Amino acid sequence: MDHPCFDENAHFHVGRIHLPVAPKCNIKCRYCEAGICSDVTGVPGATSEIMPPSEVLSAVKNAVKADPRNKIVAVAGPGDPLANDQTFETLALIKNHFPELKTCLCTNGLLLQEKIHQLPGLDYITVTINAVTPEIAKKIYRYITLDGKKSSELGVLLRNQRAGVRLAHELGIIVKINTVLIPGINEHEIEEIARWASTYAYIMNVMPLIPRGEFKSRKRPSCAQMDRARLAVSKHMRLFTCCKQCRADAVGVPGELAPHREKSDLKFYHIS
Repeated sequence: MDHPCFDENAHFHVGRIHLPVAPKCNIKCRYCEAGICSDVTGVPGATSEIMPPSEVLSAVKNAVKADPRNKIVAVAGPGDPLANDQTFETLALIKNHFPELKTCLCTNGLLLQEKIHQLPGLDYITVTINAVTPEIAKKIYRYITLDGKKSSELGVLLRNQRAGVRLAHELGIIVKINTVLIPGINEHEIEEIARWASTYAYIMNVMPLIPRGEFKSRKRPSCAQMDRARLAVSKHMRLFTCCKQCRADAVGVPGELAPHREKSDLKFYHIS
């Protein structure tokens, strides 16, 4: 596995290029504070700017020239890639001009079943699944947006995520499941996510909550809580433990980069 977010050996030897071309999001996560960030370190969902597709080819060329180990090109935000036309234009450009590079996408999965056939040649996909039941999902997400309308019907999200993951697997795309561990909310559903995902996903990654947004007053999971969640996952499938919870514009070998600080005073300029 030659992807630094799917293989712990590659994590220290292979680089990825995140292209921040996707500003719009179709879900409001209670822990999310994505946007234009004035700090150079940052947290998930942060980017210093939105890159237009017209700049993608030069950005990738420069990144590969600077370090030939950069072999994966991904769209990971700062919004949800599948909610942005720029994503499809960007990945088509990469496939046409850099066929030797692998492509990757990170998504909440709401539109995955609908949009996946617009992603020909996609090599890897990460889908963030944080809940099994609508009751728990409602505690994590404020609303979803479908066909331009906001809705609090979170069962749609859960059904679409599962259908999209199954379809990605059937199409031969290598799937990773990301799950954010939120103490007091979803820790008891993580093993069930892994049990289901083991049929369709190559690997699963349990990430600690970074207290932001509506959850800024919540505590991060303790080491013991993270260990219990990861042990539960490992009963059913492969486990990835090296995640850096990267920015939407991250470039380089993640295993060589300093981890994000736990408490952040970052200034975000939100994207509507």
